[in-house]
Amino acid sequence: MNILVIEDEPSVRQTLEDLLELNGHGVLAAADGIEGVKLAERHPDLILCDIRMPGMDGYEVISAIQKLPQCSDIPFIFLTAKAGRDEQRRGMGLGADDYITKPFTERDIVEAIGARFRRQQPLRERIERLLEERSREAHADWAHALATPLNGILGGLQLIESEADTIKPGELKELLGLIRTSAERQWALSRKLILHFDLLRLKAAPVAPVSCDAPVAVGAGALRVAEDRRRSSDLIVNCRPGSVPIAAASLAAAVAELVENALQFSKPGESVAVTGTCHDGRYRIEIADQGPGMTADQCARATGFTQFEQSKHNQQGLGLGLAIARAVAELAGGRLVFEAATCGQHGLKACLDLPCSL
Repeated sequence: MNILVIEDEPSVRQTLEDLLELNGHGVLAAADGIEGVKLAERHPDLILCDIRMPGMDGYEVISAIQKLPQCSDIPFIFLTAKAGRDEQRRGMGLGADDYITKPFTERDIVEAIGARFRRQQPLRERIERLLEERSREAHADWAHALATPLNGILGGLQLIESEADTIKPGELKELLGLIRTSAERQWALSRKLILHFDLLRLKAAPVAPVSCDAPVAVGAGALRVAEDRRRSSDLIVNCRPGSVPIAAASLAAAVAELVENALQFSKPGESVAVTGTCHDGRYRIEIADQGPGMTADQCARATGFTQFEQSKHNQQGLGLGLAIARAVAELAGGRLVFEAATCGQHGLKACLDLPCSL
């Protein structure tokens, strides 16, 4: 950090300079308040200022610095031989962050500066650090994915609780936005996990037959994901009429998972085509992308909680998408198959092959 020291006693000022430099900080030093205000225009990271000074005392210094452009947010710590309750209240009212009482120790200075530095770190950095600490407690990849959004929520709330009296409105709004994003992601993962186990339960104990209008369910599932990813312009949907023996919500969920996968592995601007055709009693839903594709072995191993080349493609989630799509197809008496792109192009075509009635 670059720290401004405003202290009229030469011995104390020199001691502070030596101490701060030994701890890796840069130092600006002022022998009185007037010089200190001028040096504050260089926007140091923190200010240490004596209260009892001739000409311009510490209270006048902080008041003057608060009026300088872009200087009102600089952390300000008072140095004083006496810090009574009234004196502290006056300083805090002017914007002081802390008091250090003389005579002080090296530990007093280092700890006070460390506390101010931690408060000045961007909120996103602190959230990321909390996430990393909590994530180390989760051993399984899928457990890590499920716990990470909750860690963001808990970490954000922890920061609000610990800094409720000092956090600024803009930072609070940003922090609440991070909490909301984590909550929405947690909700999406929870829904996906619930759906996965619901489908397993339905396979073990089938319910009464149902059917749905395929184009409506397919269009709803595909569009929802494309809008969430802000890639509606990349989505092309063309489905012929037909009815399939599965609940509309389940078919929409299966299509959503396949479209999400296609968008994940393709670049913005590359099209994802969703088509539906009915022929010889079968309804075939194809989702084709222009991404890197999958090997035959990967297609065969697409079970629950499985992700391929996760670090390479920066995947996040539970690895349930293809397992959900396959389970829906099997419940309808169909199957999920994969085909490579034609004409030597990159890409993958996921196909839901289902029984059909017009």
